[in-house]
Amino acid sequence: MLNPQSPIPLYHQLGDILIEQIRSGTHKPGDVIPSETVIAKQYSIGRPTVRQAMDILVRKGLVERKRGSGTFVKHQDQQMDLFSLAGTSQAFLTKGIETTSKSIEPVTLREISDDRNNPFNGEKAFFLLRLTIVEKEPVLLEEFYLHPELFLGLDKIDLENRSLSRVVSEQYYLKPETGRQTFKLSFLSESKAKLLKLKPADPILEVERILDFPRAKGAIFSRLYCRTDQFAFSQTISQE
Repeated sequence: MLNPQSPIPLYHQLGDILIEQIRSGTHKPGDVIPSETVIAKQYSIGRPTVRQAMDILVRKGLVERKRGSGTFVKHQDQQMDLFSLAGTSQAFLTKGIETTSKSIEPVTLREISDDRNNPFNGEKAFFLLRLTIVEKEPVLLEEFYLHPELFLGLDKIDLENRSLSRVVSEQYYLKPETGRQTFKLSFLSESKAKLLKLKPADPILEVERILDFPRAKGAIFSRLYCRTDQFAFSQTISQE
């Protein structure tokens, strides 16, 4: 239920409730969401508050309004998210594999230099380094560089064991429009190899990924170092 005494606005509380109902299957793809009048009566609040909550769901891409018909739960794409951070963690989850993430270097604002492939080279960016662990074994080391103005305040958010893509989607209301990826065989520095329990001479799959957002191309750049001795990392491609 809603808590009028909470510092969190009522419309935001209601939005969280509706989001959880969609994720839990209470409201399934294609279902019509109860009308603003019905929801307002159920929670003893005004219709403008309900409308604000529904606006959140619309921005998140969870529902769509159809004039004269109502508001419907949208069908979500079942393929791996283009947002690779979410994509990798989601890929494990869909296989029933639980992961934990360990922050090696928390989010900090730094000057990027001597990094030719990095779109932030010569500029400042938020930097994050973290390790993905499966059954106590490291499998993935990820470097992230994020636009400091677009993601203002990211360094104040606790990202431990949280999906970065979900944070970007739910707290910044942003989703990538396009992305580019490159793959190569690589070798790690001694310090990075140690994090993945490898030797510097051990080859590893390195993926560089650039994500473009509305009016902000290259807003996120990431490097993923993937151990391939335990998991095969794949990518689904399709022609639409």
